[in-house]
Amino acid sequence: MQARDELEVSICHSLGEVAASDWDALGAGAYPFTRHAFLHGLEIHDCLEPFGWHPVYFLLRRAEQLIAAVPCYIKTNSYGELVFDHAWVNAYHRAGLD
Repeated sequence: MQARDELEVSICHSLGEVAASDWDALGAGAYPFTRHAFLHGLEIHDCLEPFGWHPVYFLLRRAEQLIAAVPCYIKTNSYGELVFDHAWVNAYHRAGLD
């Protein structure tokens, strides 16, 4: 494999580190929920970290060109967003666990 064909995997914690045009070139233009503006907007308007969601973006580049990306979020609390896990938290507390 020649050097220009090598893949580089990296991780960043804000889409502010990725050019919007590079990110948006990866997806379907009509689907708004994976667009750079939407995902970065969640970050800059405090819709994530105050609620325990911490962004982690996996990036794949070839010859410095972004060719694939995966937006992920690490959850650091059990407030119930999206999965409504309050019942599990309450059962844990009733069992005498912190």
